[in-house]
Amino acid sequence: MPADPTSPASSFRFVVAAFCFVLGLINYLDRVVISFAIEPIEHDFAITDASFGLLMSAFAVGTVSVNALAGHLLDRFGVKTVWSVGLIAWSLTMIAQGFVEVFWMFMALRVLMGVGEGVNFPAMNRALVDWMRPTELGRAISFSLLGVPLALLLGGVTLAPLILWLGWRWSFVVLGGLGLLLGLAFLAVYRDGVTGGDPSKEPPAARADRLVDLLRHPTLLATGWSFFAFGWVLFFGLSWLPGYLEQTWKMDLKSVGWSSTLPWAIALVLMPIGGWLSDAIMTRTGRTRTARVHLIWICQLLAVLFFIPVMFVGSVTWAVIFVSLAIGCSMAPNSPYYSICADLFPKRTGMATGVIVTFFSLSGIVCPWITGWIADVAGGFGPAFATLCVVVGSGVLGMLIFATGEPPARRASTDPAG
Repeated sequence: MPADPTSPASSFRFVVAAFCFVLGLINYLDRVVISFAIEPIEHDFAITDASFGLLMSAFAVGTVSVNALAGHLLDRFGVKTVWSVGLIAWSLTMIAQGFVEVFWMFMALRVLMGVGEGVNFPAMNRALVDWMRPTELGRAISFSLLGVPLALLLGGVTLAPLILWLGWRWSFVVLGGLGLLLGLAFLAVYRDGVTGGDPSKEPPAARADRLVDLLRHPTLLATGWSFFAFGWVLFFGLSWLPGYLEQTWKMDLKSVGWSSTLPWAIALVLMPIGGWLSDAIMTRTGRTRTARVHLIWICQLLAVLFFIPVMFVGSVTWAVIFVSLAIGCSMAPNSPYYSICADLFPKRTGMATGVIVTFFSLSGIVCPWITGWIADVAGGFGPAFATLCVVVGSGVLGMLIFATGEPPARRASTDPAG
């Protein structure tokens, strides 16, 4: 019988939060290790930068193809089953990448790895909603998501030496093996908590009504677009921040490495503050728009305001400061995005999360390519920053205009009293 997260035994919720943090950390270490192995991978497969870019897109194609489906499966079959399959699958494909000798086979494994990792964040949100008390959900999500900036902060410190020591192939094997061990531990320890209800046991009319409400709900769609804009900022930082510093300011690689860690350090500070503030406002007001929506658009607007001076500064120091503050502000409301899904769709949290994460994953396909193309055509990154500001600004307007924070209306046919 599933455990009740409101009972004294709910101390298990801290184990769940710890699993979410560690799995998020491993997830992003597995994602970014390839960025530190560009040269040896290109050498081994005799490929160009353009072909390497296809590898990055192949992974994103895998994640975007499964996000929404994973959310549905999580709501239907539970976190333990679906997350375990995803975690073990991406770890095995990570290991396999260390042994393939054919480029197209390596690319296929990148797609499969993306499919496995596409389960991660919908599963994290579903697990936290199942176990955490509503008053602490935002803080729990922000803590769990700290694995993302921490992985980006530690990546240069840990992954580059690992590749130099073992080579890129055995580095992939080691990281995949670590993920596999965590997957087996998760399978042995985790137990599914109380959910908002088993969708398979609801009347068909109720299921159809709520699914349509989810897919057409203005707040969820506005949140998805804003999450796309946030993804644009994150993937810019992952894909092009080092190149911007190196090409625009002629920084050496060592200086680039240290400077590019500052945004993630700021995010590590601001994300818990965002989660705590969102929960505090939610406890006081009980309003999703006040506690979640307003925090998101204010932080993203601050990000735009910090990005604008980057196009005009004449000092690398100020460029690094403004870019770092902008990325940090954009990441600060990370947990409220996920909390909105739980607030509005307690029985469909997995699927609602899958919807907004699909928007996020799409930005991972679009942003790196468009940013590189604009920088190449314009001969610099100024127009690329302007495009970023337009995208994030549109997300701000979307949240202000369309994200009312109201839960979906129930049709009379689903309400016995109606």
